Amino acid sequence: MLRHDDKSCTVSIDLDVRMPLGLRVHRGERDAAIRMLMARSTGTFVKSSRSCVFEPDSIQSAEDLVDAIRKRLFGIACKPVSQRQVEDILGITSRERIRWGKDGRLPRSGTCRIRKGATEISLWTYPCDAIERLAANLGEIQGWREADSVTTAIGLASIFV
Repeated sequence: MLRHDDKSCTVSIDLDVRMPLGLRVHRGERDAAIRMLMARSTGTFVKSSRSCVFEPDSIQSAEDLVDAIRKRLFGIACKPVSQRQVEDILGITSRERIRWGKDGRLPRSGTCRIRKGATEISLWTYPCDAIERLAANLGEIQGWREADSVTTAIGLASIFV
C-alpha cells in the first residue's frame, strides 16, 4: 500500500490479509524479500511496522519500491510447492500423492534436484495454483478416495465373495 501526504510517502505491507497459497507456503522467502527491498530503498525502513517512509518529494522512489515488491512477490507466489507441502496442505498421504500424480489427477509442475553428498535426488514439484484449487474443494479429493476404494484390492474383495 502506498500512502502519500504533505509530510511523507509511506509504503507498507499488511501480511494479515488473505494471500495466495504460494506466499503463505514460502513465507520465509516472502518476508526476506520484503525486508531486503525495503532496506535497500532510499526511504527509512521501519521493521516493526513493515513499512518504508520516504520524503514527500520522493514519490517516484516509493512507486519504484511498490513495483519491485509486487514483481518479487508475484515470482514467489508462482513458485511450485514440494511433495511434503502438498501432503500437508491437502491432508493426503504420500501414497495418495504418488498414485494421483501417476494417473494425472494431481498435476505436477516439474522436478527439483537435491544433492546429498555424491547422491542427487529428484523430487516432483506441484503447481501452486492447482494445489490451491484442490485445497478449496476437498470434496474432489474425497471423490478420488472413494473411486480408489472401489478399484483397490480391498474394495474388490467384496465382489469376489
